[in-house]
Amino acid sequence: MNIVMIGPFAFAPKATVSARAFPMAQALRRRGHQVTLLLAPYDNLAEAGKIRDLDGISIRSLHLARVTRMTPLLAAWKLASLTRQLCPDVVHVFKPVGYAALAGMVLRYTSHLAIVTDTDDWEGTGGWTSVNPYPWHWKRFFDFQERWLPRHSRAVTTASRTLQTQVWGMGVPPERVFYVPNCPSTTFLALRDQVTDEDQAQVRAQLGIGLAPMAIYVGHITLGDDLDLALAAMSRVREQICDARLVIAGTGDGLARLQSLAAELGVAQHVIFAGWVDHQRVPAYLAAADVAIYPYRDTLINRAKCSIKILEYMAMGKAIVTHRVGQNVEYLEHHRSGILAEPGNQDEFVEGLIGCLMDREFARKLGTEAASRIEQMYNWAHRISDVERAYQLAHSSAQ
Repeated sequence: MNIVMIGPFAFAPKATVSARAFPMAQALRRRGHQVTLLLAPYDNLAEAGKIRDLDGISIRSLHLARVTRMTPLLAAWKLASLTRQLCPDVVHVFKPVGYAALAGMVLRYTSHLAIVTDTDDWEGTGGWTSVNPYPWHWKRFFDFQERWLPRHSRAVTTASRTLQTQVWGMGVPPERVFYVPNCPSTTFLALRDQVTDEDQAQVRAQLGIGLAPMAIYVGHITLGDDLDLALAAMSRVREQICDARLVIAGTGDGLARLQSLAAELGVAQHVIFAGWVDHQRVPAYLAAADVAIYPYRDTLINRAKCSIKILEYMAMGKAIVTHRVGQNVEYLEHHRSGILAEPGNQDEFVEGLIGCLMDREFARKLGTEAASRIEQMYNWAHRISDVERAYQLAHSSAQ
């Protein structure tokens, strides 16, 4: 098949394109399909206008000189126009809101192409629009988009069971909805296999923590995330493990809030804000840690997400401490391949973190089992057939 994927923003720093669309495209390419990835890099204008071939996949970023009120409409029209020129068998739109979704809406009215929509987060009311400071009219429009595009697509792929249920609730027939959870990319797995003991030692030296027990979070730091729970946990962990350190590697709109909170809680000396870490260096940072964490409150956002961070932690063979929310329950088995604290139970989260930091052999066993689950159940070589089934349904129904 000739497939065009339309991404909602630049390849980086956000993760949907690099961690979901592109690994999916790589797997499709290995199955003999032709894939072009079209992007609207409004969030990273340094990528604007670039055309590159990566692992046999053509990645084309629109030329955007600046972002104005008209940019979303103009970008959507350009994305739709480029898509029509490529004459694809299937168009896969990533995220049912924003730039890509606008392009999907244009294509719905200006072509007979087979459109498949992918949803990997809950964006509307109760989701990210309730957290991010969008203008009220954009919030209303995102609500509309999120429900309109899946209903007008030939098929829908969802990254989580919660999103699958949400799409069913929109009235999309179950046979048109395909559950396709995230998997670690082959790029990440290749980088993982190159990490050496020297790389790990170098990371610890750069962080200035030597052999101290180390927990880590790596990823974008958003407004409304739950990393405050991790800081609160560290205020109790340090009482039992005085030299323990939490490394938070990432940047984002929520970073300043976390730094202030660390000072307020008196844990600033125990929390290292490492800043942005290039994705090629992430495996070395994870390998250097004793345990990886990702706290969750029980919210619609967290139930709907399919965290690539959790998957990469698992692929690195790290012990993971998180909460029993959403996809975490499917990915991890409590006390076998990770620690799943009950949401709202800070005592369980703290106990799990202390247990992994104090007993490195226990942490190693959890990590080994987590890595085994990834290899057996969550890799694109196994999951890509579900994407192909969505494409076949969309293509046949569009004829």
